[in-house]
Amino acid sequence: MITVSVSQLLSAIEDAEVFQFPSMSAGADYLYNSLYRRLSQGEEARLSEIDYNAFGLDDIDTVRELYSDVLDSNESRADSLARTLRGLPPVVSAAAFV
Repeated sequence: MITVSVSQLLSAIEDAEVFQFPSMSAGADYLYNSLYRRLSQGEEARLSEIDYNAFGLDDIDTVRELYSDVLDSNESRADSLARTLRGLPPVVSAAAFV
């Protein structure tokens, strides 16, 4: 019988190198966290809340390249992994209470 710890599995997935972001400048990090991540999670991002002094044109290019190079491919990998995990048959186990 195979036993899987869900918390260890999620931790291993989050720590996997393919899901890690390359190092970003402070401006690119601001754009990613304040805009891209929020919008991709369905949250609102108001233009009036953006600190336009927190990033530059190079940071916009960095986030755009990050999306095309890393985020898009990782999204495909995450979807594939999720489909695989959903396809695993359930395992009956007995829980011992102390």
